[in-house]
Amino acid sequence: MEIAFKASFMLAVAAEMVLVGVLVSQIWRRQRHGSTHPPVFTGGDTLTAAALFGGTMMLTALLTHGWSGLWSQDTLLYAATVGIVTAGLAAFVRRWDRGQPAHGCIVFLLPLGLGVLAGLAGV
Repeated sequence: MEIAFKASFMLAVAAEMVLVGVLVSQIWRRQRHGSTHPPVFTGGDTLTAAALFGGTMMLTALLTHGWSGLWSQDTLLYAATVGIVTAGLAAFVRRWDRGQPAHGCIVFLLPLGLGVLAGLAGV
């Protein structure tokens, strides 16, 4: 399980780097040319996904490994990364689906699943 989580986290870090690069590009275009495109992800979605992941990871780790399995620094790092990637994916799905809220909400199952995987792996 640990290898599966670490592999998925590596993919999430790569996606996060791309999303942050796109966000910086969008901010630059907005300042320079007055672009009105919506941002690649929103803060609310990021915080929601990070909280879903962090809470699920902490609860699962506490139930399976006890208090010794909890590391707040790692949880914050993982939660931030998963939050940004999930928010970017949710924004993409909403744009692709022309604003169907149900499909955008399905994306938020990703941090729940990864939180359970991380908690069980004890990373």
